[in-house]
Amino acid sequence: MVFGLGKKKDKQKKAVKAPTRGKKGGSGLFSPISRFFFNIISKYSASQEEVVGIEITPASVKVAQLREQNDRWTLTKFSYRSVENGSEELLRSNPEIYVEQVQTALQIAKVDTTNAAIALPVSSAIIRVLQMPVMTDEEIENAIATDSLWENLTQLPDALENYSIFHQVIKRHTESNIMDVLFVASKIDDVNLYADIIRQAGLSPVIVDVRCFALRNAFETQVLNQPTFGAKKGPVAILEFSETENFILILQEETPYVVDIFIRPQDKELLATMSAAMGGGYMDQLLVEVLNRFTVQIKQALAGFENQYKTEPITNLSVVSPLPAIGGVVQELQKGFENMTMSIHSPFETLTIPEQLKEKVTTEENPSMFTAVVGLATRRLDVFGYFKFVTGVRNINLLPNRDGLKKKKRSDMYSKFIYIGAASFVSLLFVLYGIFAFSKYSANKSELADYDMVNQQFDQANTEFQKLITAKKDLENDLSKGQQLKSNSKSSFVMFKEITQAVPKKVLLVSIKTSEQDYNTLVVEGQSMDDRPIIELIDSLNSRDTVEKASLVNMNVTELSKGDSTIEVKSFEVSVIANEIIPEENED
Repeated sequence: MVFGLGKKKDKQKKAVKAPTRGKKGGSGLFSPISRFFFNIISKYSASQEEVVGIEITPASVKVAQLREQNDRWTLTKFSYRSVENGSEELLRSNPEIYVEQVQTALQIAKVDTTNAAIALPVSSAIIRVLQMPVMTDEEIENAIATDSLWENLTQLPDALENYSIFHQVIKRHTESNIMDVLFVASKIDDVNLYADIIRQAGLSPVIVDVRCFALRNAFETQVLNQPTFGAKKGPVAILEFSETENFILILQEETPYVVDIFIRPQDKELLATMSAAMGGGYMDQLLVEVLNRFTVQIKQALAGFENQYKTEPITNLSVVSPLPAIGGVVQELQKGFENMTMSIHSPFETLTIPEQLKEKVTTEENPSMFTAVVGLATRRLDVFGYFKFVTGVRNINLLPNRDGLKKKKRSDMYSKFIYIGAASFVSLLFVLYGIFAFSKYSANKSELADYDMVNQQFDQANTEFQKLITAKKDLENDLSKGQQLKSNSKSSFVMFKEITQAVPKKVLLVSIKTSEQDYNTLVVEGQSMDDRPIIELIDSLNSRDTVEKASLVNMNVTELSKGDSTIEVKSFEVSVIANEIIPEENED
C-alpha cells in the first residue's frame, strides 16, 4: 500500500532552513564558510563513487550506467535480459534465476564497478509526507526509534523493527515553525529479497530506492530541467501502466504525491495476454473497459492533488510502461482527457549515446520501459549528505545498514583525502626544492651532486611509502576476510543435519539460512498442506540437544493451480536458535 498524501501546503513560498544534521543552532559566524567547504567535499565525494543502476522486475533485468559532465548525461553501459515466464511468485521462490540474469547482463554491459543502485516496487513501500513542528534530525530519529511518530501514520501491520525507514526533511517553513517531512518505509524482508540477488551476483547494494522516485530521477535528466516543464514551473505528473505496477506520481516542487491505481487480478491477466495483440491499432472491447476504469482512477488522483495543493489543472501526463504496444493504450486513454496531453516518455532523448550503444537503444520498440533503470543510474553514493541539502527526494535509501556503509565509505574517503594531501604536500616540497636546487645549480654547479643525492633519497622514501600503502591494503583485506567468517563450519554442519533429520515426510524443506540479525539463529523455510506436520517439525526440533528454541515466525497460504482445481499450500518460516555449545557428533 502506498500513501502519498501530505497535508495542505501554504501556496505562498516560504524560506527553507537547511537541516541541522542533529544539532541545534548553526548560525554562527563560521557556519556559512564551513557549510561552503562541506558542500564542496560532499559534492566531490558523491561524484567519485561509480554506481550501476539495476532494475529487477518479475519479467526482466535491466542494467545501465551513466556519467555526468557539465550537466550532461552520457549512457556508458547498457543491457537488458528477459525472464521467461517471469512472475512475482518466481522472483520470491527462485531468486537464483534472477541472479543468473543479473550476472549475464553485467557481463554483456561490461560493468566494472561493484556499487549497485536498485529499486523496490511501489507496492512494497509506504510513502507519507507529514507536516510537523520543526525538529532536528536527532529528534526525528529518536521519535522514530520510540515509535511515537507512527501515531500520525498508518498503523504498521508488523513490529517497527521489521521495517527499514528513511526520512527526509523536504522543506522548513521558518515563519510558522513547521516542516514537511517525507517518510518512506519498507519491510526488511522485501529489501533483502532484492539486495540478496545483487549480492549473490557479485555486487554490493549501496542504494535501495523506490521505483516511483527512480522514475522521477530519470525525468530530472531532461524534463525537470526544461524551462517550460520544470519543477519550479509547475507539477510534474508521471503515470506507470503495466500488468504489475500501476500508480501515478505527481511532484509539486520536491513534495511527492503518490497514488496507487487498482487493477483487478483478472484485468492484469488480460493486459499480460493481450498486450502483444494491440499492434496496428487493434483494441479489444474488454481491454477498453479496463482502460475506462483506469481513466476514472487517474481523474480522481489528479482531482485530489489539485484540490489539496490548490493548483491549476495538470496539462501534461507522461506515461511509462513495459507493454510492447503501449502506444495503443495511450491513444485509448487520451480519449478520456480532452484538456491533457498524454505522451510516452523516452529516457534516451536527451542522453548522449555512444556509437557502440546506439543500435541497442534505437532498436527498442518501447524505450519507456528503461526509464526506471536510467533513473537508478543517476544515483550516487552520498556518504557525506550532500543531497540532503539540495533536494528532497533524490536521497532515498532503504538499505538497512546504510549508516554503517556510509561510515566505511567516509573512512575510505578520508584516507583518500589524506593520501592525496600527503602526496600533494610531498610534491609541493619536491617542486620547491627543485626550484631551489635549480637556482643553486645555476649559481654553483658543484651543488648538483648534492641535489642528485637528495633526489635519490626522495625516490627511496617514496618507494618505501608505496610499500607501506600496499602492506596496509593487504592487512585490510585480511581483516575483511576474517570478519566474513561468521560461524564454525562443523557446528553449522551439525545444525543443518539436525534440522534435515527433523523434517516430517509431509513437509517440503525450501531453504535453511542464517539470520542476519543473529548468526546463532537459523531460519527454516518450507511448505506443507496442513498445520500438523509444521507443529511436528517444531516439536521435533525443540526435542534436540542442539536446539535451544524453535518457534514459528511466519506462515501464509498460497493457492496453486492443479489442472482445473486449486490447492492450498501453507508456506512457513521457523526460527531455530542453536545452543551455544553444540554436542560433539559421534565419530561413528
